[in-house]
Amino acid sequence: MTRSDSAPLKPVRIVAAIALALAAFVAVYLMGRHQGRTAAHEEAQGPVAAEGQAATATLAPARAGTGATLPPPGAALKRAYAGLQARSDAGDLAAATRLYRDLSQCRRYARMESEVRRYSDELLAARDDAGNAQQRQNLRAGLEAAETNERSLEALRAQCEGVDAAMLGALAPNLQKAALLGEPYARACYLARGPGVDAAGLLDHPERLSAYRGNARALIERGIADGDWRVLEQLRGAYEPGADSLLAAAVGKDPAQRYRYLKLFRLGAPPQPGVTDEDLAMAAAKLDPTQLADAEAWASRTFHQNFHGRAIDADGPLWDPCVFPSP
Repeated sequence: MTRSDSAPLKPVRIVAAIALALAAFVAVYLMGRHQGRTAAHEEAQGPVAAEGQAATATLAPARAGTGATLPPPGAALKRAYAGLQARSDAGDLAAATRLYRDLSQCRRYARMESEVRRYSDELLAARDDAGNAQQRQNLRAGLEAAETNERSLEALRAQCEGVDAAMLGALAPNLQKAALLGEPYARACYLARGPGVDAAGLLDHPERLSAYRGNARALIERGIADGDWRVLEQLRGAYEPGADSLLAAAVGKDPAQRYRYLKLFRLGAPPQPGVTDEDLAMAAAKLDPTQLADAEAWASRTFHQNFHGRAIDADGPLWDPCVFPSP
C-alpha cells in the first residue's frame, strides 16, 4: 500500500478518537446535570424509613450543619479545600458531599486535559498529510472538536488549578464519609467501587478494604430501607454467579438473598433489559419451597413499603453510580 493510499487513515482515526473523547466528556456532564435534579428531589424528601426497622447503629448521623454556606459552584477547590475538609471530618453532610464531588471532577479533569493535549498534538502533526480535500475536511473537523473540548475544560481548569495529589487522595475517605452520612449517590458509588475509586491509594491505606467490608452491610440495609434502586442494582450484580467485585466478596454467596433482590428488581423493572423469567427461574431452583415463599413475600412487602410501588427510572438511577450530580 502506498503513502497516498494510507495517508487519509490517520486523520480519520484522530477525528474519531477526539469525537469519542468529547462525547464521553459531554455525556458525563449531562448525566451529572440530570442526576443533580434527581438528587435534589431525593434530598428534599429525606430518607424513607423501613417500617419496623431500627436504624443501623454503625451509620454515622449527619450533623445538622454549622449554618456556613458552601462555596459557589465551580469555586477554586484549592482555596475551599481546607474548610470543606474540616467540616466533612466533623460530620457535615453538605461539606462531605461537595468535597467528594469536586475531587471526582478534578480527577476526571486531569485525565481529560492530558487526552485533549495529546489529540491536539496529533492533529497538528497530521497537517502535512492533509493533501486533498477530504483530508483537509477531516483535519478541520478534528480541530473544531479539539476546540470544543478545550472550551468544555475551561471551567474545570479554573476549579481544579492547584489541586495537588494529596488533595485528590482524599476522594476515597470523603466518599466513604458521605456514604455513611446517608448521601445516596456516594452510597451507591462506595458500594460499587469502595476504596477502589482510588486504587493507588490502597497501597498506602490497606485498612480501607477492611472498613469497606465492615460498612457494606449497613449501607445495603440503609439503601433498601430508603428505596434506592441504585443500591439494588449493585446487589443484583454482586450476587450474580461468578461475580468478583468488592461488593460480591463482602456479601458472599447466598441463593436466598440473590432471589430476593432479583425478584424485587423485577417488580420495578420490565423483563428486558432487567430481570427475565429465566433469570428468576434459575435463581428459584436453588431454594426450597419455604425459602422461595419467604423471598417472594419479602420482595413484595419491600417493594410496596420501601420503594412505594415505584418503577425504576431507566434514565436516572441505574446509570454509572460514580457519575455524580453537578452542584
